[in-house]
Amino acid sequence: MLPVPIEERTIDVGFPVLVREAGPEDAPAILCLHGGPGMDAGYFLPDPNVWGSGLRELAGAFRVVTYDQRGCGGSGVPAEDQPLALSRHVDDIERVREALGLERPAILAHSFGTVLALLHAVRHPDAASSLVLVGCAPTKSFQDGYRRAVAEELPPAARERLRTIQREPLTDEAMRERFALALPLYFHDPPIEERRRWLLENVTFHARVNRSIALDLESYDLTPALPQIRIPALVVYGERDRVVRPEYQLELRGRLRTARFVAFQESGHFPFLEEPEPFARVVHYFLRHGLAAEAPGPASLPHSGGA
Repeated sequence: MLPVPIEERTIDVGFPVLVREAGPEDAPAILCLHGGPGMDAGYFLPDPNVWGSGLRELAGAFRVVTYDQRGCGGSGVPAEDQPLALSRHVDDIERVREALGLERPAILAHSFGTVLALLHAVRHPDAASSLVLVGCAPTKSFQDGYRRAVAEELPPAARERLRTIQREPLTDEAMRERFALALPLYFHDPPIEERRRWLLENVTFHARVNRSIALDLESYDLTPALPQIRIPALVVYGERDRVVRPEYQLELRGRLRTARFVAFQESGHFPFLEEPEPFARVVHYFLRHGLAAEAPGPASLPHSGGA
């Protein structure tokens, strides 16, 4: 596909928020929530010469909008009590949506961003038209699977260094190193050196945000809230995700009652990077032919590529 231009600007929602957009302004909007906590949204729209199209693949038919969460990337931190609390991040989704004039956008959330998306859907049930959840776990139990993957798949030196980082106060650089050491667990195939270097050099890491959110996520369990969500939802996961293993993502079955599930066989935690074209086809189909909010139970969507 031809290169899709990215517009980058800062909006004011009581503090500065960096926004990146791709696609026609009058197209249906997809508001994207990045992971972390404490990373930024740059990996949604990566350098196409290194990673391929990423979410640009959706920008022909949709207005793809990403933003850096408060305290992350190019966004600021407001002067208020507990500025980095989880609830503040959820409130920001509404602030950004309203500031950009997005009328019931689809919300596409990845990893930690899925926690924000689900909490937002409960708090603001009419604000979004649908959810696309990538790498989503409804409880903190997924951490057990991650720890097993570290123990079973990473070399001894990497495991020991991760243990050392865990014992010390987390800094921005230590957070970056932690991500670098665990990078093989995030992907179906370990990224080539150029892709690995791009991630580590272009995605920012903000330990202050990570530390603050970690306190709020100590015992998180979203399962009691899931039946309240009535908008259509698509749960997308990579079969080789060892950060949030598929079995933890499938815990959404029967709880998020409007959800449909699609697996990608050649992806890990970032299917929109590893299989951008099949990922875009699935999301496009879902958003164009979305399921009624009253849809009773989980099933698969037709798609080509992936699973």
